Amino acid sequence: MRVLILRPKELMDETLKKFKNAGFDAYGCPFIELEYLNFNVPDHDVAIVMSQNSAREIVKRGIKLKRVIAIGKKTAEILKSNGYDVITPSRFDSATLVKEFMNELRGKKVVVVKSNARNNEIKKLSEVSDVLEVIAYRIKPLKGKKQREIAKNLDKFDVIVFSSSIIAKTFLELCDLNKLKNKICIAIGPPTAKVLQSYGIKPLISKEFTFDGVLELLKTIKEKKKS
Repeated sequence: MRVLILRPKELMDETLKKFKNAGFDAYGCPFIELEYLNFNVPDHDVAIVMSQNSAREIVKRGIKLKRVIAIGKKTAEILKSNGYDVITPSRFDSATLVKEFMNELRGKKVVVVKSNARNNEIKKLSEVSDVLEVIAYRIKPLKGKKQREIAKNLDKFDVIVFSSSIIAKTFLELCDLNKLKNKICIAIGPPTAKVLQSYGIKPLISKEFTFDGVLELLKTIKEKKKS
């Protein structure tokens, strides 16, 4: 199976290696770039760290955090391995975090370390908590020659993996949607799936909202094709 993985270049090599080691013909193209910012985290009771990109910047800067809620297995691993007190929601998405921790966060000072991407689910915490968003990096769409070339040559791929809603939107604005009809499209999490659905695409979603989850889903699909 020829798999096209869409995620930032900082994370691409590790992901491609993982998929190739699992026997997939994996390719990658970044459809966004990340611009890291100077930031500090003010006094808080709980910090929510939304991505591994944010986690790495926190560790790099030696920023001290109290109790941490991390979205994502890799996000949690980065922080735990550097001595942070970390818990995670049962599923790695904002809606699950809000549902499971809203009562615990009631009346607390909460900082959310994230990108500049809008997140309506996390904003719901402001109904019960004093919430401050700290922007660690900006996400900028990439629509250059490489991206346009990939978007026009989808016949080379059987599967396309979308790792964020902004990546999905950027990619879909460049490609011929008809060419996606016979492709397996996989979204990491409900927000990304909603973007794809708004373009008339019915994506698959792995049980775990991670690339490990995507890999397990693809292994299952591959086995079914063999039988």
